[in-house]
Amino acid sequence: MPNDPTANVTIDNPTLAPYMVSIGTGEFWTVNSLTMNNVNDLAGSNRVPYTAAALDINGTLNFGAGSAGTLGGSLQTLLFMNNGTILNPGTINAFVQGTGNVLLTGTNGLYITNWLQAAGGVVTIDTKSIAEMTGNTLFDGIFEAQGLGGVVNLGGPRQNLIVNIATIEGPPTIPNGWTELILNGTLTEIGEWNGTGYVGIESTLTEIGARGTVDVLNGRNYITPHTLTIQPTGLLNLSAGTVTTGGIDINGGTVQGAGNINSGVINNGTLRALDGTLTVGTGGLVGTGLVSFDYDQKFGTVSATGAVMEVHGVGPGQTFVMNGDDTLVIDTPVSFAGTIDAKVGDKILLGGVGASSATLSGDTLNLQNAAGQTVYALHMGGNYTGDSFALTPLGGGTSSEIQVKGPLASLAGGTSATSDTAAITPASLTAASTSSVFTNTASVTPAGPGSDTQLDANTTSSFVIAASGDQTFVMDVRNPTVSTFSTIANFHSGDTVKILGLSLSDFTVNLYNDVGAPGYTGLAFALSSPGHPTVNLVLSGYSTADLTNGRLSQAFGTVTDPSATPYLTIHAT
Repeated sequence: MPNDPTANVTIDNPTLAPYMVSIGTGEFWTVNSLTMNNVNDLAGSNRVPYTAAALDINGTLNFGAGSAGTLGGSLQTLLFMNNGTILNPGTINAFVQGTGNVLLTGTNGLYITNWLQAAGGVVTIDTKSIAEMTGNTLFDGIFEAQGLGGVVNLGGPRQNLIVNIATIEGPPTIPNGWTELILNGTLTEIGEWNGTGYVGIESTLTEIGARGTVDVLNGRNYITPHTLTIQPTGLLNLSAGTVTTGGIDINGGTVQGAGNINSGVINNGTLRALDGTLTVGTGGLVGTGLVSFDYDQKFGTVSATGAVMEVHGVGPGQTFVMNGDDTLVIDTPVSFAGTIDAKVGDKILLGGVGASSATLSGDTLNLQNAAGQTVYALHMGGNYTGDSFALTPLGGGTSSEIQVKGPLASLAGGTSATSDTAAITPASLTAASTSSVFTNTASVTPAGPGSDTQLDANTTSSFVIAASGDQTFVMDVRNPTVSTFSTIANFHSGDTVKILGLSLSDFTVNLYNDVGAPGYTGLAFALSSPGHPTVNLVLSGYSTADLTNGRLSQAFGTVTDPSATPYLTIHAT
């Protein structure tokens, strides 16, 4: 590299392999301008693996007197600095990574067009101005403090540059561009010179504007007395510790990620749990916005694992849209007035609500205790046709977990001595006329094709071997007085079991494999309702896998008589 204040240097050799241009420790090189990877190696600088020229500054790169200080060319050029210095920098087109103590200073205004990263070191920008600022607004560039002790200092005493960033927003002349501040680590800082010392960016930042992003990552805390406002297309991206503010105002923008927001949130945009647990503390969550899960707005991807949202007080304008593997924790249900749109597989945990069952009535999910009394209700959005709500008491019955499950046919996958549980809701509604004449006998002779075989489920256990031909077996579980255990052997294609009295609100079903008398084991349906003994039915030779592999199907219906008795049919296909 020529050492000449009038030299306009170009580094752009056509090559298929990466190479490094170095300014060694103690070396001092002066140029008028430097251009890297502008034509021949442009493509190589924009690919992985990188195959273009990189610049390593361990000494000093000096732009001569009167120079604009331009390091031009590809914005993706790699520039490494280890205890290096750039004097009189202007526009820098590069990804700049600094370690040790790095200094950029001089009488030009510095413009970072791409990314400046302090990787465990201190990078100080003490130039005449930061050219991508107007007043208190930063409108371009990515500035990242990363790793143990990573610090980016903006401004300083050499040029007496005082920095006071209140707003970050995307570049006005680049519609698809954005501006970003990244605090990536518990001991990282982006500092601003206030005339006497450096203070953290949190002390002045109050607004994330359009196409602005602030990242608080790897457990870092973020503490400020100010209200932080996120405007439309603005993003606060968290993988944080505790975020304490004077309030968060999501004014059309997005707050996403994981961490503990220890202040009130006004959500008129999007609040999203992503890759962990996002907690909104006792300051409350109000507004008319969306609370969602799992989508990463920054990268446009969907997380492969569910997330957890934990809330306290929630206003009526908040809608929680879950995706099937997410969890909503409501710590103070008495203060929760939001709407929940859940999917099969989602869980809702309610602190301080003891219940034993959950029943959907319209758009209200009622939680009942063992006596059938409603003790709490949730407002539900979405479509739950064919879905179920399984309630599990927690904390010795002082709290509750609700899981959304599919219809009975989806409750497969259990093994011997294991079960899946769900309160039954209709998978389909059909109407039929059903006989109401029942027999009480321990050994049942099948009635044969065209007739119903009655299995007593109220007082006596039954055993029947199905004959050839299509048959229907009927059980009435409305008023059992003792626990019964009935078995159907030789249940074959065309046969049906009709279970009368399965109330949509009262019954739960446990499924067990390999249950029954020796030689007649199979799939057991354990039917229970509050205050009544359990009724058990075994289909010999079947398993939970048959509920999804096509051997067994199920449907719900209602008897077409004044009693309107509900029933479940299980059919061998």
